Amino acid sequence: MDKDKELYCRDMGLNCDLMFCGKTEEEVLNKASEHAQAIHGIKGFSQDLYDKARAAIRVGYCDYGDTEKMISEECSECYESCFECDDECCS
Repeated sequence: MDKDKELYCRDMGLNCDLMFCGKTEEEVLNKASEHAQAIHGIKGFSQDLYDKARAAIRVGYCDYGDTEKMISEECSECYESCFECDDECCS
């Protein structure tokens, strides 16, 4: 049985505790890339950043029960920004 993959944003040198989790490295890297662009203003993954992110991926356990819950449209922005909002739906 394959193990899940995980990557912490802080492992890429950013001050952010968000963790990306997926079944494959590609899935994790895609999530990290989208987050880096949308939240941290990083314009695309350079080869160096890609290599750093790929090297930081580790085997982990994804709690899909929490992460795959439907999140309302109003809450999707704060959900994507490292859980930094106080809205009830993001708690």
